[in-house]
Amino acid sequence: MKRFLFTIGLMFVLAAPLCAQKLLPERLLLSTGQYVGSGSRALGLGGTYTGIADDYSAVWWNPAGLAEVKRIELQGSLSRTGYGNETSYYGRADDGTSSALRLNNVGVVFPVPVYQGALSFAFGYTQVQAFDRRTQVVSPAPGTSRWDDFDELESGRLGMWSAAGAVDVTPNLALGLGFNYWTGLDDYTLTGHYTENNASHYTENSISTDLSAWGANLGGLFRIGQFGRLGAMFQTPVRMSLEEDWQEGNDNGFFDYRMTYPAVLRAGASFCPGRWLLAADVEYRDWTSLEFRSDTPFDSVSRSSANQQIKRDYQSTTRFSFGGEYLFPAYGLRARAGYGFEPSSYKLSGGKDDRHIFSFGVGVLVDRSVMLDAAFRTMSYKERTTPGLNEDISTTTALVTLSYRM
Repeated sequence: MKRFLFTIGLMFVLAAPLCAQKLLPERLLLSTGQYVGSGSRALGLGGTYTGIADDYSAVWWNPAGLAEVKRIELQGSLSRTGYGNETSYYGRADDGTSSALRLNNVGVVFPVPVYQGALSFAFGYTQVQAFDRRTQVVSPAPGTSRWDDFDELESGRLGMWSAAGAVDVTPNLALGLGFNYWTGLDDYTLTGHYTENNASHYTENSISTDLSAWGANLGGLFRIGQFGRLGAMFQTPVRMSLEEDWQEGNDNGFFDYRMTYPAVLRAGASFCPGRWLLAADVEYRDWTSLEFRSDTPFDSVSRSSANQQIKRDYQSTTRFSFGGEYLFPAYGLRARAGYGFEPSSYKLSGGKDDRHIFSFGVGVLVDRSVMLDAAFRTMSYKERTTPGLNEDISTTTALVTLSYRM
């Protein structure tokens, strides 16, 4: 028997008609999470790196940028993500928090000596998305046909192992290609009390999901004179395999299914006259192409019904960002700041959960071979996924990157 849906919104079937189980949740795993990206410099610029991409993190932002790396580079990054959720449940306030310290990326770039132009290869791991979140509520009127209290906790990440390369095909144009193995884990738990037939019940549910897939990204970087660059990147659709171990009270089981993750098209430009660098990015995803390739894990929701709902309830998004950097040559110090806007993929939210992103960072050249970068990003948005529940969410990401060039 397929597991019941543990998302809060649909667990209100306790007080709703049985047909509500035929609806998909608003939070489909592949459409949620904090978009992190790769490397502190990119994060400090607001995720604006497609037209720069001149270090190992190019394997994510634009593999053509690897052609800009002229010396062997080793890079590693650590990230700390924080999540805060101020809730109002039928007028009663509460808050939930969570945090995680993880590896953001680790990799190496090998430039290959050629007669003219550039040729480089890169290998490594990048975490690009974090699933961490928490929601805690207590009802102001326990004993009614709603939750008396619950604690919903989710943690996990989605990353990729990459092998990529780039080559100058003309004096001003570089092309890049990366092959990626996506891998990730999501752990979800929900504990709480609810009232049904005038009796209080306790529930404890969990889902552990392993994600895996293969994919590729292609990029181009065109140099305009000495100061300008134009970049573009296309990430192919990813057919994700999801394997779930679930437990609902004393009942448990296993279910595996397939979903297609939308393609990504990103373009960017940068301009660097002297000490200043200015950059802008735009990224497009068509979330209506998110689809189930097999039976769904939700009771009473068929594959065709689920995909019809996605076409109806989701929408394409255009994310944009801006960033700037200034070099203080006397100190070997770079100061950065950026802004990003990430619209909601869920059409029925009416834009209420659009995300505004602010970031800043610094980079210090420790000596001729070592670069230390640090960045901090904050993001805020709202969610209204459950009747009676208003969520004001804020997230933070702190990232430190160490790069060594031989």
